[in-house]
Amino acid sequence: MLRNPLPSITTIGLLLAAGLAHADLGEDWLAGKVTTGNPAINYTGAPIEFKYGHPSPPASVLVPPTQANLKRIAAASGGKLLIKEYGSGSLFGARDGFKGVRSGVGEWGVCYPTYEGRGMPLSRVWEQPFVTPANPMVATRIAQELASKYFVPEFKKQGVAWGNHVAFQPADILSKKPIRKIEDLQGLKVGAQGMSPDVAKALGVALVNLPFPELYTALQQGVIDAVFWVDAGFVPFKLHEVAKFHTALGLTGGGAWTCYNPEAVAKLPADLRQLYLRGLEPFAMVNTKISGVDFSVRAKEAYKAAGVEMITLAPAELQRFKDRLQPVVDAWADDLEKDKIPAKALLKDIQALTTRYQALSPNDLMKLSIENPVAVQQ
Repeated sequence: MLRNPLPSITTIGLLLAAGLAHADLGEDWLAGKVTTGNPAINYTGAPIEFKYGHPSPPASVLVPPTQANLKRIAAASGGKLLIKEYGSGSLFGARDGFKGVRSGVGEWGVCYPTYEGRGMPLSRVWEQPFVTPANPMVATRIAQELASKYFVPEFKKQGVAWGNHVAFQPADILSKKPIRKIEDLQGLKVGAQGMSPDVAKALGVALVNLPFPELYTALQQGVIDAVFWVDAGFVPFKLHEVAKFHTALGLTGGGAWTCYNPEAVAKLPADLRQLYLRGLEPFAMVNTKISGVDFSVRAKEAYKAAGVEMITLAPAELQRFKDRLQPVVDAWADDLEKDKIPAKALLKDIQALTTRYQALSPNDLMKLSIENPVAVQQ
């Protein structure tokens, strides 16, 4: 009998609970213990209600911090700004975030440029191989700094305002056979979301586009041989029970963006609007920390218990991967430049900011997002 591939709340809860006894800055901020940047609330009218839509199921690693943030906003506003969560695609699905927010079905929600085809090419820069920094919190800060210049115009074309970017840990490989060199990938059927066909071709793999809940069964039945994903996906969806080799690669990034309805936010009283906007970057940063940094540390215990072999590529072999895929990045940038889209400038800016921030600790980056958030010009 096939096991249920859906993640359980117990699986995630046990892994996350290990960190709750040792509160850090991000957890303190979510709990409302850090009020830096919060304005005095002078609004005395009736409570204002927003709807926040996202596609994540209740067991997703991203859900607990989202719920905590909505409680934080309610408390910090004295109950004057109430944001109701609609998860599991109950308000709008992963493919309909922009439409749902633009039309006012929800005032705020998760919006994926991945599903907008060629309409948002610069926002999809993180899908390019080896562009996302190893520490996804660095990528979250970089996205915030570069939003006004590169990403806001693309979101504006969709009729929404850019909210924030929760960067995901760059993708590794979980496979049914060990991957120690590029040649080990040749001919494998790989499950992956948001991966460019050009990347797959360069690596010699066949992409199989499956919904996340179907990956477990697909691995078990041999429909796919491997999955390119992250620890916060591998473990909650129990893929490590059927694929016993984990190769650290840090290939492509991605993440969960939020967008908001600019007219709805503009109508908020000034103090409530400031509270909402000032919290966007810290909210992204703490989500990235929990899902992309903290969870990966704790996931190692799950891999160990399941007998998963953890493979680290030799430096020379990792460089082979990078050399093989750099032409893919170059071709992506060259293609956009033909249409006067500044892809090369974006890549250069990402590299420069990676150098600036890569030595900062998670706590330093969290503190920066709270005390010195980047004001995004919409």
